[in-house]
Amino acid sequence: MGRRIVICIDGTGNEVGPNETNILKLYKALEQSGDQLVHYVPGVGTFEGSRLSSNAAVRKTRAVLGLAFGWGLEDDVLDAYRFLCRNWQGSTDRIYIFGFSRGAYAARMLAGFIHNFGLVERDYGRLLPKVFRAYRAVTDADCDAPANEVFRSLRRYVDVMRPHQGVPIRALGLFDTVSSIIRFRRPLHNLRHHGSLVEQGTHANVRTNCSVRIVRHACALDERRSLFRNLGWERTDYFGNRFRVASKRRQQYVEQRWFAGYHGDIGGSPPEDRSGVGKVTLLWMLDGIAADEAAADAEDARAIGNVPSRSEPSTGLTFRRGARKRYLEGDTTITTVDGLPYARPDPQGPIHGSLKLGWWPLEILPKSMTRREWPPGRPGFIWYFPLVEPRRVPPGHIADPSIAERVRDDPDYDPPNLPDTPPGENPDLS
Repeated sequence: MGRRIVICIDGTGNEVGPNETNILKLYKALEQSGDQLVHYVPGVGTFEGSRLSSNAAVRKTRAVLGLAFGWGLEDDVLDAYRFLCRNWQGSTDRIYIFGFSRGAYAARMLAGFIHNFGLVERDYGRLLPKVFRAYRAVTDADCDAPANEVFRSLRRYVDVMRPHQGVPIRALGLFDTVSSIIRFRRPLHNLRHHGSLVEQGTHANVRTNCSVRIVRHACALDERRSLFRNLGWERTDYFGNRFRVASKRRQQYVEQRWFAGYHGDIGGSPPEDRSGVGKVTLLWMLDGIAADEAAADAEDARAIGNVPSRSEPSTGLTFRRGARKRYLEGDTTITTVDGLPYARPDPQGPIHGSLKLGWWPLEILPKSMTRREWPPGRPGFIWYFPLVEPRRVPPGHIADPSIAERVRDDPDYDPPNLPDTPPGENPDLS
């Protein structure tokens, strides 16, 4: 029987501490056993080489650099990748990758790297960063270049390292993915095409990936910081690898749901006693993945004219005894090590504004009109000032019904970006 391998990648600057994110809560709650392996990667900005940095200013600076430029992000991806290489035993193993904020982007990058390259049987040490740079070059290449040129360097490493290339990803669990990385290269090209001297890049297959069966994405309706633009997922058919064999075509189960709250609220990072909204998003994520797994297994059984085998892994993840009740559902009879009561899931719980004083200078930096996402927008010609513009909720995404309840019960809560579609409807999972 296959095993579950769970990767948990935390957000920028997040680690073990008084304000634990949904990623760390999930890691603490999951059972470690022979049938389920769990690996935690602290967020960008928490490590100094192989050691934790004890200097708060250093950690904060690294976190900002990681957020803007992706510094340290690829190291986190390779950390998780090496864990998978050491432990993956074949296609019956199910890989689950969870991430928050920049960690959600890292989760998608890890899935994209596996999709394009595969998993090697042993750690190739110094070769892995080189092959990862070859993967990064797939996106860096000129869009007009032939596919064989774009992938040539990556394929060279495939010939040398002989990875397993048919590696499916069972599920991506994403909490408010923060998108794109700033790159200072090709300034004239960027100025001509985007009206900006800098390039906002992404990695290959972080927006869509046919090797991923299930995608759940919890998004923050109220977040407005210009460096925290949300990166949506684009649904495609599922094939289990990049080769797209027609007989392997299946449905990709995707739901992207917006909740009232800011970036940290959706990721569960406020103090424990004020994290009720984060508990809602975490339980929605886990229960939804379990339901999608059951639907996917039923679809697979129908495709081969069979019934699900009892030897197959059951759907959903396995928790330590009492851990789901304590960390996820909020056991009010006990407290944290800091003496705070565990919050229960509460869609109407407190939300926490994220635009602190230090973020304001970034809101008055000119932004290219070609990258404007909010349809009403700000006036401008080539550039405009973002000035905490709202996020755009794309068509096909779902507004959680709890948003309408908050609007009804709180006269001061009136998000300008709430879609006209009734909350909870429009399940076109784009």
